[in-house]
Amino acid sequence: MNCTVVDFAKDRTVFNITGCTKEELDNKLNLFFTSEGYSFLADKDGERKYKKGNKVLRYLFGAFVKYHQVAIAIKNENDLYSVLLRKDSSGFSGGVIGMQQVKKEFARLTEAFKTYLSH
Repeated sequence: MNCTVVDFAKDRTVFNITGCTKEELDNKLNLFFTSEGYSFLADKDGERKYKKGNKVLRYLFGAFVKYHQVAIAIKNENDLYSVLLRKDSSGFSGGVIGMQQVKKEFARLTEAFKTYLSH
């Protein structure tokens, strides 16, 4: 499996992946998010959503409770898979500290994702 980063921004990163099947990629994605403490939330409009933490407690206690949500979209063209990893929560419910937590977690997750798929 070969992975390259083709586009990145503060709230999204696109990876091009070759050398695998759709099933292998799906398994790798599920294993990665499970190992990072995320759980599957929904599959909506071609995007898979994963979450970590408790949203209700985040609203009640702010930055004291962590909550992160990401979305994954996969596009396929022959042997090339484009995987879009997108931040799906703002952290606004945790105030300025919560927004910084979400920003840091997304940066960490993006780097870990790249490392994981490269091996």
